[in-house]
Amino acid sequence: MKMKKLLFLAMAAASLCALPLMASCSGGAETDTPAEPAADGSYTLVEDGKLTVAASLDFPPFENLNNGTVEGFEVDLMNAIAEKMGLECNYLPTMKFDTIIPAIVAGGTADVGVSGFTITPQREEEVDFSTPICDTNQCIVVLNGSDITDESMMAGKRIGAETGTTGLDWAKENLTDDQEIVAFDEYPAVFAALQSGQVAAVVLDKPVADYYIKVAYSDCQVVKEIPTGEQYGIAISKDNPNLTAAIDDAIAQLEADGTIDELNQKWFGTNA
Repeated sequence: MKMKKLLFLAMAAASLCALPLMASCSGGAETDTPAEPAADGSYTLVEDGKLTVAASLDFPPFENLNNGTVEGFEVDLMNAIAEKMGLECNYLPTMKFDTIIPAIVAGGTADVGVSGFTITPQREEEVDFSTPICDTNQCIVVLNGSDITDESMMAGKRIGAETGTTGLDWAKENLTDDQEIVAFDEYPAVFAALQSGQVAAVVLDKPVADYYIKVAYSDCQVVKEIPTGEQYGIAISKDNPNLTAAIDDAIAQLEADGTIDELNQKWFGTNA
C-alpha cells in the first residue's frame, strides 16, 4: 500500500548545470485525465519515509555497483534530493534499463526511475520528468585501429547499442539499411560485443563511453561525438504530480546551495 506524506512546497525555478559534452487505479470509469495535484501538497510513496529508486546499475559514472556499493553522480544526487525532502533514499536491486519506465507507470515498485533517462516526447507520454539534471550527447565508439571515423563509414557493418536507449533510437533513425543494428541488455555486453568483433561500432551516451573506456576498455576509443543535445531527467509517475514538484524544489535548493557544482566536480571534474 502506498502511504501519503505531507509536504509544504516552496517552488523555485532552477537552471541546472550542463556536464561537459565530450543517459493507480480507482473505482468507477477509466479516464485518461492527468492526476490533479492535491491542494495540501501531499504525494504518495511506495514506502513511507523513503524515496525508492529504480535504476540500471551498469551506467557509470551515473549509477554503478562497486564491490556491492551503489555509487555515481545520480546516486549522490538522489541521496541529496531525498535528504532535502526529509526522506531516506533507497536504491532497489538493478533493473534492465527498458523495464524501469514501465515499472514507474505500473506503480508499486519504485517512486522514481533514473539511469540517464533522456527527456523525450515519447517518454513524456508515459511519465513525468523532473527539471533536467544534466546535458549529454551520443557518440560512436570503435576498437583502436578501426578505419571507422563516423557514421558514413559504417555501411555494411553491425552496430551495437543498449536496448531502450536513445543511442539505439539514434542508430535506427540515422543509419541506413546497409547496417545491422544489434541491441544488448547492458553496456558491458555492448562493449564485450565490440571487443569480440560481433559489432564494428557502438553508439551510446558520451559520458558513459568515456568512463567505460577509462576504467575497463582502453582498447576502445570515441571517434565521433554526435551533438544530440539531450537532457537527463528523473522519471516520476504522472499519478504523483506533487512528488515531481517536491523533487524539482529539492533540485532547485541543491543548485542554490552549491551541491550540484560539488557533484559535477566530483564525478566529471567540472563545475557549473
